[in-house]
This record gives sequence, structure tokens and C-alpha cells, in this order.
Amino acid sequence: MRELLIQNWEAHSLFHQLSYNYWIQYSLFTWQWWLLAAILVVPWYFWWRIADKRRLLEICCYGLMTFIAVIAADAIGLAYGYWIYPIRLAPKFPHILSVDTTVLPIVYMLIYQSYPKWLPFIKASTAMAACFAFIGEPIAVWAGVYELITWKYHYSFPLYILFAAGLKFIIESIKSVQSKDDLRL
Repeated sequence: MRELLIQNWEAHSLFHQLSYNYWIQYSLFTWQWWLLAAILVVPWYFWWRIADKRRLLEICCYGLMTFIAVIAADAIGLAYGYWIYPIRLAPKFPHILSVDTTVLPIVYMLIYQSYPKWLPFIKASTAMAACFAFIGEPIAVWAGVYELITWKYHYSFPLYILFAAGLKFIIESIKSVQSKDDLRL
């Protein structure tokens, strides 16, 4: 058992060394790397300017839950070899940080903020899902920052909608429990 554990650790170490070497030679400071770096930071400035400050805690909770769901889904997809990211901001992060921590949470938060009623929210989320799955992902593939292995674009479409609706349901359930508790006080 210990020998297998050591072999596993050695393979893991080799993987990280090869990943770092690849990152230095093919990722760092490429135009795609700079684009990902800008996308990681710049949208937050614009989001802050248009975020509804009266509902900031609620919207940020929705965004944080989006962030967690997206990172988890991305980790599963990477672990099962559905896709890879040839260009990454940092060698130790296999995820596409700019999308997972900025683009998706911000767009989800803006939709959540703008469409409090369910039907318009679902319509907006469906439009967003179509844009991400059938425009955004192909552009990311074209740019060389995302490579599909066994995944297909149309698999992503319902997941984007499911995340949006599921997270809205959770937030609204929490708000409902909180408002009932406030009435008892």
C-alpha cells in the first residue's frame, strides 16, 4: 500500500513539474494569458458600479454560490477529462479562473439582480445559457484557452440554466425562512 502511495505522489509531482514547464513555455505572457488576466479583474469594476447596493449582501451570496457551483463543476469536468485549459493564468490552478471567478458569477449576479420574478429570470437565464454554450465556449476554443475532449457545447446549455434556477431557489428559500423568523421576533 505504501509503495503505491509513493508512486502516486511521484506521478503527481511529475505532473506538476510538466504542467509548470508547459505553462512557462506556452502560456505565460501570451495574448491569451493577458486577455484572461484582464477578464479576471476589469469586469469587477463595472459590476461594482451597477450592482444594487441595497441588495448587495443577497446578490453577493448568489454570486458566491455561483462561484462555488462553477468551480465544483469545472473540477468534475477536468477530473473526468471532459475538457482541458491549454492556457491558464497560474500553473497550479487547472481552472479557467477568469471565467469561473469573474465572468460567470458577474453575469449570473446581474441576471439575478435584474429579474426578481421567476419567468423573466428563466428567460434571461436561458438566453445567457445559449450565449455561453453556443457563442462563448466556441470563442474560448477558437482562442485556444479551452479545449473540449469528450464534452459537447450542448451539454453545457441546460447546466447553465440549472445552476441559475437552482441557486435562485436556494437564495429565495433562505430569504423565506429569514422573513418568517423576522415575523416571529
